[in-house]
Amino acid sequence: MRIQDQIIEETRRAADEAFRYAAGTPDDKLSWQPLELGRSVLDQAQELAKCPDWAYILVSGAEMPEQNEESMEAYKAEISSWDTIEKCKAACDERLEKLFTLYRELPDARLLETKWLPYGGGKDFSMEEMMDYPRWNFNYHAGQIAYIQTLYGDREMY
Repeated sequence: MRIQDQIIEETRRAADEAFRYAAGTPDDKLSWQPLELGRSVLDQAQELAKCPDWAYILVSGAEMPEQNEESMEAYKAEISSWDTIEKCKAACDERLEKLFTLYRELPDARLLETKWLPYGGGKDFSMEEMMDYPRWNFNYHAGQIAYIQTLYGDREMY
């Protein structure tokens, strides 16, 4: 099995888990924020829906758009229509299919590429690290969603 196929499988599994947990959140708790400061389950699900786009840009070799007030407003406008977990999951699945097509078509020779990114203080990220970013992000947010659920009293294992 190629590493590209392994990353696809693990990313799909992580996305399904994160959205399974998010779907377990009652409607009246979707926008609830711990201590009125933390991020809500819906806010995190919206980010997860958009995440494959960011990975696509990185892996395709395109430049990440500049992050500024205008780009943040465009991001907020795009995700605002994803106002349910079902809509977030559908948007995510659509974006993942595009990303997975890119991964399947990625020549093995490109696995040797690195790209300097400012994240984590800045470093050269390997192609595998960039490809694995969505899986990492899904796992990270699945844990946050599960923690939010325990804060409002839900002890269910989804």
